[in-house]
Amino acid sequence: MSARAEAPGVRRLAVLGSTGSIGTATLDVVLAHPDRLEVVALAAGRNREALKSQCEHFRPRLVSVAGAADAAWLAAELSYHPEIQHGASGLRACALHPEADTVMAAVVGAAGLESTEAALRAGRRVCVANKESLVVGGALMKAAEAAGGGELLPVDSEHAALHQLLAGRDPASLREVRITASGGPFRDWPLERIQRATREEALNHPTWKMGPKITIDSATLMNKGLEVIEAAVLFGLSPDQIRVTVHPQSQVHAMAGFHDGTYQLQVCANDMKLPIQYALLYPDKCPGPVAPYDWDQARTWTFEAPDLARFPCLGLAFEALRAGGTAPAILNAANEEAVAAFLEGRIGFWDIQACNTEALQQVPARTAGCLEDLWDADRRGRDQARGWLASRGPSGVP
Repeated sequence: MSARAEAPGVRRLAVLGSTGSIGTATLDVVLAHPDRLEVVALAAGRNREALKSQCEHFRPRLVSVAGAADAAWLAAELSYHPEIQHGASGLRACALHPEADTVMAAVVGAAGLESTEAALRAGRRVCVANKESLVVGGALMKAAEAAGGGELLPVDSEHAALHQLLAGRDPASLREVRITASGGPFRDWPLERIQRATREEALNHPTWKMGPKITIDSATLMNKGLEVIEAAVLFGLSPDQIRVTVHPQSQVHAMAGFHDGTYQLQVCANDMKLPIQYALLYPDKCPGPVAPYDWDQARTWTFEAPDLARFPCLGLAFEALRAGGTAPAILNAANEEAVAAFLEGRIGFWDIQACNTEALQQVPARTAGCLEDLWDADRRGRDQARGWLASRGPSGVP
């Protein structure tokens, strides 16, 4: 074994979703800490060229891609010979790589659920950027963490902020927590204009650079709704203890409110490398690729309440959280189908919330005792959404 492998404090990473925005930012953090972080496995989809470049630089022992053709292409193109797998089994193999003690779970959508659960049961530290794992299967993820002795650390900036603010506090000691939302590209738009929003307008986020699905979720505020459910799971909070505050500057990421009326706030630059580094190196805090916050720069912070009439998806998330069971899984499945349809030009922007509303109303929520129950809820939610979408014309008209 090499001297580097024996060095204390080295974390060995499996990065799931390595070519996405979170995955590439994770690898930037690795570059900033070569003495603390080492990549042993990478999993991606079909972004072949980006994955090839990552493999050549980080030389992982195991790589997973979407399909057999992608695997064959990568094997022919690489200058070295890692193990290459593909599909769901390849994703799981990366999560369970015997040398990996830390997993960055950044696969978008419910597809990352099984690998996240497996890594927790195997005792890994799992840095969860795949919020759907907690939204769809929160109780099962927490059970897997307890059963396997794994460790669940959030990567969303708001939840990383709450993790620092709450620091093991009893939820009963909190009056409320507040997670902030930028408000997305339509924060100041009237309802009539939001209803007619185009794909290009919805993808033009004012603060964050993210993948298309998450960017559309930010425009509907569904992303913030999913984060509300995630916060309840991670910190044992009731729906009534969680609030959303619109903060366009995205500098205050979360607030903890106490029974005496006081608040504590977590502040940092709006750069995802900060919560990524926090999760990877926790509990250590050390210099990284992001400059410290500049308190000498003049700035203005504003805060306002979200308007649920213009952004009903946020209200739907609270409704699913209160319903419990498989309701969040049903909502998430319908939303994934609706957002994909919008990005493909099959429906209008306002149809996203209509599809999601219909799914929550029409698909009964059930108790989830295992992964199969979640897959069933996911299937029922998608079937409902696909049926509803099929009834719409190209412009979203029945």
